[in-house]
Amino acid sequence: MTSDGFEVLLVTSRRKGKWILPKGKIEAGETAAHRASIEAFEEAGVRGTVAAEPLLASSLADPSQAQIYPLAVLEELELWPEMGVRQRAWFSLPEARARLRDAGLLRALTAFAATVFEDVRAATPTTRAPTPS
Repeated sequence: MTSDGFEVLLVTSRRKGKWILPKGKIEAGETAAHRASIEAFEEAGVRGTVAAEPLLASSLADPSQAQIYPLAVLEELELWPEMGVRQRAWFSLPEARARLRDAGLLRALTAFAATVFEDVRAATPTTRAPTPS
């Protein structure tokens, strides 16, 4: 999180070099959240705490749809498995939105931003002007 908001870590796709969120297919015996943390490490070289629930979970009527899990990054590695085939970069929310081309990823990022800003507003004490007596 920066002083003007949070940042989003994007990686480039292997084939076309488009900016995307790290993603992968769930393997037998894995949870989606666990796979998300593995993909973040392999594709972006980060470790952290993955959210228990995916973004837009209530709108995923089709279980074959991608599930995107936010990850609070605690460590950014200098070396990682896919560093030779991907770039990674941190972007402000507006910059990340401008670089993502996939409508589903944009919806997920928008949902995430709304959740983050809602949490920040809820944690910020409100002050009231004194009422005249």
